[in-house]
Amino acid sequence: MSTTAGQYDRMQLERLADAAHFRRVEQLHRRAFGWVRQDYIPLGIHVVDPSHAAGFRYDDWLNPEPLLDMQIRFLIDTLRVGSDVLPVVAINHTGDALLPSMFGAKLHMPRDTSATLQDVGPTPLPMLDDIEQAESLPLPSMTSGIMPQLETIVTCYRRHLPAWVHVIAPMPMGPLSTAMELRGSGMLVELVDQPAACAKLISLCAELQSRVTNRFYEVLGSRPDEGHITNFAVASPGVRLGDDSICHLSGEMIERFCAPAYSRVNRRCGGVGHVHFCSLADSRFEHIYPALTNMAEVSIVSSQFAFEYYEAHLEELRGRLAVESFYGDALRYCIERFGSFADWASQFVPRYKDESGLVLYCQVDSVDEGREIWARWQEAHGA
Repeated sequence: MSTTAGQYDRMQLERLADAAHFRRVEQLHRRAFGWVRQDYIPLGIHVVDPSHAAGFRYDDWLNPEPLLDMQIRFLIDTLRVGSDVLPVVAINHTGDALLPSMFGAKLHMPRDTSATLQDVGPTPLPMLDDIEQAESLPLPSMTSGIMPQLETIVTCYRRHLPAWVHVIAPMPMGPLSTAMELRGSGMLVELVDQPAACAKLISLCAELQSRVTNRFYEVLGSRPDEGHITNFAVASPGVRLGDDSICHLSGEMIERFCAPAYSRVNRRCGGVGHVHFCSLADSRFEHIYPALTNMAEVSIVSSQFAFEYYEAHLEELRGRLAVESFYGDALRYCIERFGSFADWASQFVPRYKDESGLVLYCQVDSVDEGREIWARWQEAHGA
């Protein structure tokens, strides 16, 4: 980050500080996830202008300065819209690389990048030829893999950003997804044929994620019981684990293999947690919701199209499993299905604004687009 650009961005950023608004947003999120009715559905709008990522290449992926410059520009645009997000600069470009690298997995680097909230990042290559090799796999130290470099990035971000901006470490990775990164797709068969060995590897991955999470809290000078903020600027009661691999399992297998691992992470990291899995317009994986609803240690489900599951199953979810949703392809889907965002919001909001258990956010390319969506959201609430 050049000195001139850094000073310019910092001046813009400071002008957007609004402590009262940020307190209100955090309260909206926490009340929604706690099923407290508040006559309003929180909607965050992230502005991610692709032009801000021009010139970024993965051969410089562990250099904090160009990344920080890019993230500050994203944050400034997002705060200019003024929606229901917290001021966050997060380390999202590393994808799934951290935990597998700590076990010793090699990383395949992408050739190109794009401006997104969560870039694809490097691809960890499987390192176990058989699940039995996991029996002798040691728990990595906190100085293994790319962990030292990521501590440096987090420390740099914290040093250069004002105190009111939350610095968020790389996204916590779900234990099943980490295990499958290490073993590969062959693990899906081994879950049936060698369940004990698979469970041991998943538990080991959960233990590492809990230690890494708490290490980053130490680096940032905070504690998990002070409240968790996700990489997507949402206040959560616990860690948001990205565990897309659960889409491959039945509900019964999710409860058998993942529930103990989620409990292990959450006990170590501040309480009940928050599980993400990806969904698309034609792939909803709705069998996952009942499994998560049965887990006392999971209080939030995060998925792009979870808002439609919320519509159809509110009574089953109420007071048990809150929903974070609407990112990815959901905005475009609603515009195509209803004709416009305003038409969708004018139908959805009146039905559910007096309920609770729902936090939404989306991504747009420009401040103008974000402000238009924000205005329509307020109109749908009668503001």
